[in-house]
Amino acid sequence: MLDNRYKTFLTLIEEGSYTKAAKKLNITQPAVTQHIQHLQEELGVQLFRYEGKQLLVTEKGRYLEEQLSLLNRDVERIRTHLLQRDDAPTLSFGATLTIGEYVMPGLIGRYLEQHPRHHLSMIVDNTATLTGLIQKGKIDFALIEGDFNQSQLGFEKLSDEPFIGVCATASPLWRSEQDLAALFCEHLFVREEGSGSRRILENALLKEGANLSSFGRTTVVGGIGPIKQLVAENRGIAFLYRISVEKELEEGTLKEIPIRGFAVAHPFHVVHLKDFRDRGPLQELLSFYC
Repeated sequence: MLDNRYKTFLTLIEEGSYTKAAKKLNITQPAVTQHIQHLQEELGVQLFRYEGKQLLVTEKGRYLEEQLSLLNRDVERIRTHLLQRDDAPTLSFGATLTIGEYVMPGLIGRYLEQHPRHHLSMIVDNTATLTGLIQKGKIDFALIEGDFNQSQLGFEKLSDEPFIGVCATASPLWRSEQDLAALFCEHLFVREEGSGSRRILENALLKEGANLSSFGRTTVVGGIGPIKQLVAENRGIAFLYRISVEKELEEGTLKEIPIRGFAVAHPFHVVHLKDFRDRGPLQELLSFYC
């Protein structure tokens, strides 16, 4: 329901250039320029500026983007409610991979037992993607394990979760305490860029004066399940949230590596827009978090 000029404004921010914005909107580049000029004249503020050849969004432009995201989200919520066949609420949210696979099934099950008529829609993706969807008003909130820009989003901490090194039962690494440096000769399996757990590992290594390149060999694997399988086959080691390997630790297919001086725990957060208004359904869902 936004005026076309506002849609052009948001697309220009997303694409970063007038040419790309015009292509995405299927209009001419002069039309994009005209939309932005008219919008700036109407609002009486500058929304973009150039630094060399780079197009940058001004502080006023960022504020407008944030408010339009709020408006878009509210419009989508209204549209969804009108299309519903009953008055049961719909929750549209996201979760990062660890939370989505190992926390949400139980939480959703408990929630739906109490609210069988409610509608839930969950996207599982990495931290960077989910925070982007929140800012664009595509989802209401997300349960996130990774680091995010706390100055741009509202959030509440849910829990602190241990982050540990794991190896195969056949590996000798779990039988005695290891120095972190002793693990650098191992083959490390790690999540993709943008993953919360990868960033946490990178930050933990940085504090020890190390990085992913410190390991003899590093392989990127875009999923927790495949990583656990590879480690269980004694093909290397990995660093994962304890909650994601609890079953394997209990069954003995994976072992925790005791690492001297390496005690990492990271908070899980629920993240939303700062002006997120409809908190009732969110708080009801989180009451089943444990």
